[in-house]
Amino acid sequence: MKLRLHNILKIEDADIEVGGLTVLTGENNSGKSTVGKILFSILKAANNVRQIDKMKTISLVRVELVALKNMFHGSDSASILGDVQDLSLNLVNGITSVDELRQLLETEAEKRNFSSRMMAIMRNRLVRIGDFIVKLDSPEMAVRDEFEAIAKSEFMEPLNSYGSKDSFIQFHDETTDADGSDIEICICDGKVDKVRLNGNSSLEDITYIESPLYLPILNTLRLSSPLPTASLAGLPDSLRKDTVPYHLADMADKILSGSEDLAGLYNQDSYGVDLRNQLDAISKVIGGKFELNNKTKQLAFNQDGHMVPPVSVASGVKSFGVMQRLIQTDSISTFKMLVWDEPEIHLHPEWQIVFCRMIVELVAKGVPIVVSSHSPYFVQALRYFASAKGIEKDVKYYMAEESDETMLATVKEVTDDLNRIFTRLAAPLRDIMNVDAVRNSMK
Repeated sequence: MKLRLHNILKIEDADIEVGGLTVLTGENNSGKSTVGKILFSILKAANNVRQIDKMKTISLVRVELVALKNMFHGSDSASILGDVQDLSLNLVNGITSVDELRQLLETEAEKRNFSSRMMAIMRNRLVRIGDFIVKLDSPEMAVRDEFEAIAKSEFMEPLNSYGSKDSFIQFHDETTDADGSDIEICICDGKVDKVRLNGNSSLEDITYIESPLYLPILNTLRLSSPLPTASLAGLPDSLRKDTVPYHLADMADKILSGSEDLAGLYNQDSYGVDLRNQLDAISKVIGGKFELNNKTKQLAFNQDGHMVPPVSVASGVKSFGVMQRLIQTDSISTFKMLVWDEPEIHLHPEWQIVFCRMIVELVAKGVPIVVSSHSPYFVQALRYFASAKGIEKDVKYYMAEESDETMLATVKEVTDDLNRIFTRLAAPLRDIMNVDAVRNSMK
């Protein structure tokens, strides 16, 4: 699988292979997080749209028809729209057109002398019905709308690089069939200009982890997302706030999922990948496990029977706890990608190494993972365990480097020249190692 970016925010060009373990490195503000968030946005948009089926569309159309029927209350209201369920089916299946329905209702509205506002409400509901049906038949339009909503939540600014009008994002998945699948999004002047879809990716979901420090406020994150997560799809808009990126609410939704109660989930995920060893290893490292109270929907750390709230748990333990919960809730698997931005930040060097071993073991079981890192400990540990596990062929390393002229970054593969990574990451440490020299310079 490959992700290509051109003139997307900080990234001038990137051609990145994903599907095994992808390691992104580079200095601060070099675009590493942009890569992960774009990957999250494009795959999340495509998969959210994939879940919109005909039955859901019929249900949405039916809600609008019921509201329209209520507007025409009276003794003859039943004859105007007839059976709402039958009409919903006819509209979705193309037996009745929205234009035919519009003509019928506008004629009746004029007879009843509807006010201007009543007419506007009626027409808006008909527009909604038309949009639902168009999106069912035109997934490109649905993906465009979904991607724009997610990207707005993630970046809160136009995606074109500064000074650029034309940008594109391409994701190709060769693991689906002989031709593979494609998602292409072209952006012009900050707006999605064109979407092209071909087939469906083998990836059914993606999770982006920014920080484990959000564990104490998971329920707040779910309610603060501008986009509904899976468990809160029906929440009234009045209770939602456009304050947090979608990936945070998505993470919170998964960690607070109760799906671990399903029989056998602790043994293997829904695709038969056995992850018991990983769960056991995490429990041994942190001395317990995170558990969800299904009645209160509160998360706690069970340490020898003592339930500790996340706010009182060390940040390094939270990092392992996030991974633990993602495995427990079947949120990562062969078909569900994990993107983790700088996982080493809250980990002692020893735990960085343990965490790397865990990542490599998941990749060896077929879980696609993307990580970004500033730590030479972390990158070397990934390299070491990939070699020990015999999966070096499945690991790709990339470095984002900023141009002095354009101030934009190009992401280049450095798998065959890892010294470039270690030279860059270790340079600050070398500068401060010679304490005797600095002492002598002060004399």
